[in-house]
Amino acid sequence: MMENRIVPNINIFSNINSSMPIDEFSQKGFGVNSLNDGSGSDFKTVLSGLVNKINAESDKPDQLLNRQMMGDSEVDIHDVTTAIAKADLGITLATQITSKVVNAYTAVMNISI
Repeated sequence: MMENRIVPNINIFSNINSSMPIDEFSQKGFGVNSLNDGSGSDFKTVLSGLVNKINAESDKPDQLLNRQMMGDSEVDIHDVTTAIAKADLGITLATQITSKVVNAYTAVMNISI
């Protein structure tokens, strides 16, 4: 058998505990509840939580820029640039998620019964 010397043989799933309940996994920030702070897990609540977080992230660059322009020494222009990049990434992600949801809805509606 030929041995692959370029890519090491690593089992990435060896650290996952299969007996871990989903709720405990979600409490660590990896699940749906991390988006809506545990207030519910229905689709509407998850999306509204996502929209609220994206809205907060998109307001942050304006606030930091205003503070920096007013002479606040705690705010650096690099902080403003990072906040702009985060907001742009969040809006791009939201746009892609919206597109995928609309495509999935269209695909489900086109299924003939």
